[in-house]
Amino acid sequence: MILTYRYRLKDGGSKVNRLRAMSSHVNLVWNLSNEYIRKRWKESRFYTTKSHLHEITKGSSKEILINSQTIQATAYEVLLRVQKTKKKVRFRSRKKNLGFIPFNGQTFKLYKGYLNYNGFNINYWNHRDFPEGSVIKTGSFSEDSEGKWYVNLNIEISDSSYYLEQAPDHAIGIDPGIKSVLTTSDGIKYERENLTKKYAPKLAKAQRHHKKKQITKIHAKIKNIRKDFNHKVSFEIAKANRTIFYGDISSIKLSKTRMAKGILDSGIGSIYNFLEYKVNRRQGNLYKISEKFSTITCSVCCSRSGPKGLSGLKIREWICPICGSKHDRDINSAKNILRFGHETLELCSKAA
Repeated sequence: MILTYRYRLKDGGSKVNRLRAMSSHVNLVWNLSNEYIRKRWKESRFYTTKSHLHEITKGSSKEILINSQTIQATAYEVLLRVQKTKKKVRFRSRKKNLGFIPFNGQTFKLYKGYLNYNGFNINYWNHRDFPEGSVIKTGSFSEDSEGKWYVNLNIEISDSSYYLEQAPDHAIGIDPGIKSVLTTSDGIKYERENLTKKYAPKLAKAQRHHKKKQITKIHAKIKNIRKDFNHKVSFEIAKANRTIFYGDISSIKLSKTRMAKGILDSGIGSIYNFLEYKVNRRQGNLYKISEKFSTITCSVCCSRSGPKGLSGLKIREWICPICGSKHDRDINSAKNILRFGHETLELCSKAA
């Protein structure tokens, strides 16, 4: 199993300048490989392979700051992205792209408190240790928008170290939304203040005065608060439930509507991605279930008697005229998602 560990680098000054210089040379190799792939396809309609890229970059480590392993890793990354997206990859530049230096495990050594790469040592914040018996396979140095550098290590660990304690045999439905970020069929609501609205005045003031560093810090703070919340919520849900049915809401489609700010601020797509690997580590199951009619359907008598249309979005509580049950809009939807999920699994088991 492969896990990724991320550590922030301590050192600044000359060592950070050296990393930036290396990242510029990585951009050079990236652009050379990208241009070669485009030219080869345009002239002959032939696909480029790793051996072709190795031929054009062979011996270049003598002329630039990065070693041959990083050169190969950079060229292969370009090729991988072209093959995956099946379209042109953009060229990299220092002005438009943040620093990035990939490497292989053979040219990298990690010690307690510092690391060695390409002949020089860099200190880092060791906030957690590797699992016993883990092996570093690949990694990269990366820069964030504030100019801070990190080392990202892909390590291989045993199955026994990868899988955590199994979650209890309990199933829930989750309704993602804007008012409440997540609502579960158990009646739990995970809410967070709207960070976009909270920091909008401060951000607007910094933008009016053209304070680029302050603008970057505000954006980074919003991102970190949102990410911290998403990690904590996904961890709590994955730890307590073995089967999770998640409402299939398209944040990409909704981001093109008038609800765009609320949807993007909620980060529901990010929560699903976090849940996906956390549930897997606890040997659980995560399913995406269609939300169609989940809001207007009564979770008790299954009649479609709830508030409908755009005007019905304002109604957060309603009483079913058929059975008289009182419903919270989001909790009712989560209960229906749970029921839809069980019905889908039953149909799949019968078909098999």
